[in-house]
Amino acid sequence: MIDYRTEHSAIDLAQLGALFITAGWAWRAEDPVKLAALLEGSRFVTSAHDGARLVGFARAISDGVTNAYVSTVAVLPEYRGRGIGAELVKRLIEGRDTIRFVLHAAPGVQGFYRKLGFEDAPDMLRRDRRS
Repeated sequence: MIDYRTEHSAIDLAQLGALFITAGWAWRAEDPVKLAALLEGSRFVTSAHDGARLVGFARAISDGVTNAYVSTVAVLPEYRGRGIGAELVKRLIEGRDTIRFVLHAAPGVQGFYRKLGFEDAPDMLRRDRRS
């Protein structure tokens, strides 16, 4: 049975780093201080646990009032296809109807987010990372 939690304290940093590595984001896990700051700087978090094991994670950076950016959604490979990612996003945004949630999604996962109510936004701009 998967247990979903919304407390930052429910997330073990070592397990979060391992999850990021499986998602192809090893660079997010390389520096434990930056990994801790990533978690601490996230206004909203939702995590999925199978017992003591962290199997999924989603976060949003936000002012908590009008805007939020869904920055990370990851599920361990062996747990994918079970609806965990969708449940993480649903719990991340539920009850926050006054907040506009935006995200950057690779073409291969845009359909996933559309099914969760996200729409294409042609008025968005970005400045990519410089390092």
